[in-house]
Amino acid sequence: MKKLMLSAAIAVAVMNANAQTKSKTTPVNKIGLHAGTTFSNYKVKTNNTENTSDFKFGVTVGAIADIDFGNSVSFRPELNFIQKGGELKYMPLANVNVQEELTLNYIQLSPNFVYNFGAGTGNFFIGAGPELSFGLGGKRKVETKSGTTTVNSKTDVKFDSDNSSNGVLHLKTVDYGANALLGYKFNNGVQLTTGYTIGLNNLSNDNGSDFKTRGFNIKLGYLFNK
Repeated sequence: MKKLMLSAAIAVAVMNANAQTKSKTTPVNKIGLHAGTTFSNYKVKTNNTENTSDFKFGVTVGAIADIDFGNSVSFRPELNFIQKGGELKYMPLANVNVQEELTLNYIQLSPNFVYNFGAGTGNFFIGAGPELSFGLGGKRKVETKSGTTTVNSKTDVKFDSDNSSNGVLHLKTVDYGANALLGYKFNNGVQLTTGYTIGLNNLSNDNGSDFKTRGFNIKLGYLFNK
């Protein structure tokens, strides 16, 4: 009986050691969801005149994956709905003040590589990667003041290859750029992420014009399959 109990104890110990070794060496892949807010602006150049808009709040929501490569490195692709835009004030003519508000809606793919390092009850992660965005649509609000006269207009933003005309803004459908992120993952699956994205493509279809976006974001998420 003693030999049997000893054999059983040894077997349990070996199985436990194997399980611990496997948990340390086998990559853990997870998927999750997150949502948050964006804080973005844009820069536009026209006829040697450059204007940078004020930042504007928006929303973002999407899906994420966390694919462990080992050695504290993981692949973290994200597919998000994200709002970009900004608020711009300028004077095209003397005594004419224009205030423009843009809201641009995108589907954005961000395949990031991140480095993880432990701290507290979870771990920090920092990473970067490219981003590819596809324009879905948007809104443009313009308030024009001249003396005591105020004119308000609201039009759709079109994502296509046409030139802007008749007060309608046309932008290229595809944007590309780079992004960086920093976050913290708790052991219960909850995570908090901050990020910065810069667009590198000139989105304007008009000759002599340049239009680019950039922005910050903060998201709260949860990873399943923990």
